[in-house]
Amino acid sequence: MSEVDSGPGVPLAAEVAAQAVRRLTSAILDARARGVSNPDVSEKISALADRLEAVAAHPHECVTGEIGTQVGVLERSPVSGPKNPVAVPLRFERCEDGSSLAHAEFPRQYQGPPGIVHGGISGLVLDVAMAVANRTAGPAGMTAEMTLRYLRPTPLHTEVTVRGRHLRAEGRKVWSQGTFEVDGEPTVVCDALFITKEPVQ
Repeated sequence: MSEVDSGPGVPLAAEVAAQAVRRLTSAILDARARGVSNPDVSEKISALADRLEAVAAHPHECVTGEIGTQVGVLERSPVSGPKNPVAVPLRFERCEDGSSLAHAEFPRQYQGPPGIVHGGISGLVLDVAMAVANRTAGPAGMTAEMTLRYLRPTPLHTEVTVRGRHLRAEGRKVWSQGTFEVDGEPTVVCDALFITKEPVQ
């Protein structure tokens, strides 16, 4: 296996900041669960957000500038982007058979029903897992259709194995499958159709 989209060396400041925000998000949720309230901390967080917003790029720049490039999109992916605070983030690997593989534990900010990963989060993650597998075989394409089957709940704070598989391609159509597994048993299965810009050779 080889790691995908992960750079060597010390994490960049943006990655460190994103990790800190993930910790902060968990701490806020856990503090609220215990009924803890700290107005001083809330004011400091709000003040920091004000400072960052004052120097932040215009949303248009995030689409057309460097951040909008393929590398920028991967770094800021809501699933695997190390610079995106809302990402888990997952680190996908390409397996010898061309499939993608990642392991993750989903904290409470991804909760749907109590103690269970939100079904929409499952679909989001599996969409990316299948795209990674598609890129191994050729063009990833754009998602055209996804069918999700929820076989059993996916628990929070438990290791989840995420897999993506490229099944076949015909013309501009690419068929893929993704799965969530816990203790070797599937919890979610996704079948999807992707459409590429040009016919797959």
